[in-house]
Amino acid sequence: MTEEKKYPEPTVGPIIYNDNGEILLIQCPKWGDYWHIPGGHIEIGETSEQALKREIMEETGLEIDNIEFIGWQDAIEPVGFFKKKHFIFLDFCARMSGGKITKSNEMEEYIWLQPNEALKTLKIDPATIKTIGFYLKHIEEKTNGYEDKYKRALADYQNLLKQTVREKMEFAVYANEQMLKEILPVYDHLKMALEHHNGESTDDWLKGVEYVVKQFKDALAKVGVVEIKVKDKKFDHNLMDAVSSEETEDASLDGKVAKQVKAGYRLNGKVIEAAKVIVYKLK
Repeated sequence: MTEEKKYPEPTVGPIIYNDNGEILLIQCPKWGDYWHIPGGHIEIGETSEQALKREIMEETGLEIDNIEFIGWQDAIEPVGFFKKKHFIFLDFCARMSGGKITKSNEMEEYIWLQPNEALKTLKIDPATIKTIGFYLKHIEEKTNGYEDKYKRALADYQNLLKQTVREKMEFAVYANEQMLKEILPVYDHLKMALEHHNGESTDDWLKGVEYVVKQFKDALAKVGVVEIKVKDKKFDHNLMDAVSSEETEDASLDGKVAKQVKAGYRLNGKVIEAAKVIVYKLK
């Protein structure tokens, strides 16, 4: 008969931590005077997480959650164990979420300590020392990850604040654009009335209109409305609309504004009404 092959035994064990950041270490006869973490074998039909919860309840009476895998290791004839074995330790960390810690055959003594303090003061089996190393690295990576996420979130929030402020300013600047488009034709008509008045007059009505036009101009300037200057200017399609052209033999006038048909306006630099003009065109 051939000898039956033997295989390594997969086991699970967690670094159990409490709300104070302390971790649980235990002692039991199987590990002599070494401190170690609780845990045990995975039974047929169990997932590693199910085995973890069962073993911890059986050995310590505690309930755990926030289970996270932190590493694995071969433990071939582990130091301190009462007989020769080859384990494959699946290492986790988990938060103590409930239950009442109770001693058992697998846990004769227990202690809660900060990880670094435990490493300095206790006789811990080498495999558990490695598991604590996995845990400390895991915590560091999570902390750095949270810090990076916080920084990114803070940067996104600051950008959002800046964008919101910018949008509010833009809204404030252009909120009255439609209203101005309604008012500007009235202003234009008043100016046209003055331009078409024949001769000078001391008529009080005319002086009143002139005063109203001046008030209009001053009020519009205060809110950022500026009339587009077209006189003697070269035609600019960004500021003007050419409604027709006027022929000329003077090459120096080609492409220049011959006449303004309707005034154009800018609101804080933005064209809200293009100037309507007649443009010189070379014969």
